[in-house]
Amino acid sequence: MRATDGSMEHPPIMLDGARVIEFAVLDSTATPTGHVSVVVEGVSLDLSIVSRLVIAENPVEKGVFLLHCNDRWETVAAGHHDRLEAARASAQHAYSGVAARWTKYRELSAEERAEVEATRAFLREMAAEYPNE
Repeated sequence: MRATDGSMEHPPIMLDGARVIEFAVLDSTATPTGHVSVVVEGVSLDLSIVSRLVIAENPVEKGVFLLHCNDRWETVAAGHHDRLEAARASAQHAYSGVAARWTKYRELSAEERAEVEATRAFLREMAAEYPNE
């Protein structure tokens, strides 16, 4: 289901352990191009269920995630990119008109920054403990 009221409801500060950098709410001006197909657990994903996109910082290593989300900011598919610009280009390839929809996430409070850092430290510790999983 697409957002049609033009609202710019913000996502939470973190999705799936990654800090949100930018987000886009899709509407009738930002639709799947048909140039991209996404497979999740062996099943082709209908991109028309995606109504929000998020670019989020990878908390463990360099790079960002492009998160394809539903209207509740739940991730239905994700991809990793080396740079923010590459994630934006990938989004534009998948959804026409999304380039004009990106919104920079607001400045975080001190408490929110502490939460992000604690999550980052935990995830890096887990990644170091289980490097091949």
